Amino acid sequence: MTYMNSPAMKTLLRFGLVADLQYANIEDAYNWNKTKKRYYRSAIGLLGKAMEDWKQNDAKFILQLGDLVDGFCKRTEEPIDCLNRILDIFDKEQWPTLNVVGNHELYNFEKNSLYKSRLFKNLPPSNKAYYTLSPYQGLKVCVLNTYEISVLGELEGTSPYDKAQSFLAERNPNKDTNDPSGLESVDRRFVRFNGAVSKEQLEWLSKELTLATKEKENVIVVGHNPIYLPATDSACLCWNYSEILNILSENCVVCYISGHDHDGGYSVDQNGIHHITMPGAIEHPDSYAVGNLLEDSLVIQGRGDMFEVNCPLRFKLKC
Repeated sequence: MTYMNSPAMKTLLRFGLVADLQYANIEDAYNWNKTKKRYYRSAIGLLGKAMEDWKQNDAKFILQLGDLVDGFCKRTEEPIDCLNRILDIFDKEQWPTLNVVGNHELYNFEKNSLYKSRLFKNLPPSNKAYYTLSPYQGLKVCVLNTYEISVLGELEGTSPYDKAQSFLAERNPNKDTNDPSGLESVDRRFVRFNGAVSKEQLEWLSKELTLATKEKENVIVVGHNPIYLPATDSACLCWNYSEILNILSENCVVCYISGHDHDGGYSVDQNGIHHITMPGAIEHPDSYAVGNLLEDSLVIQGRGDMFEVNCPLRFKLKC
């Protein structure tokens, strides 16, 4: 039963969602293997269209699921100028925007610089880009940083870089560790363009979910990398996806929403958690979504190539 065909039910809250805009001030071009066209400069127009839609739907916040800017930014101009240009569009409205760290941000910025940038202006300077928002009574959003541990965004020769590089080299023997050739099944995730969450972040997430369950809060968890194989290509999985899945098995989690895999995907795991991988706007123009929070469900209404998903809530909400 879809939202469009359901009996009239009050919508308590609406919000916008978009993934992998990958804006750069360059002409459109094909991806690395020449199979799909990428719409770099067109991201400005797409975001403007999406924002008008979100405004008409009275959205209260936006989930921006990472890769807001493309790695090409660094080759053509100062990355901060590229980032500010697209953030200026978001700032035309006064919505809280929950920004997620993606691999393309880290092609342009060192982590410490990114965490202190305008992208995370509402977080303390010491933040590591994982945080929460409670936009409605009975609903919590947990934002993960699936690149807290990665070679991306780290200076070569530093301890964080060396540890991540050693971890990757032990699992991917290819000279180019962006290449998963020879790796099988979920081991294909051990590539340079992925990353992991730290032990500290896992502990933080566990505490947030335990508290949410105690207080009967429904939880949406978001991150750039998918964490459930049926909802993505295995090469896009977070390095320690299984550790995240184990924590998400807490019964307050409604869904996990990600980007990264531009083709998108969807599946429901054995614990009833809906795994939603949004198609990348960089290759699927006009693809974004509107989230609708109802008394007993969360309905994601897609635009463009984004699909519709109806996720039952764990705890019924009060109007």
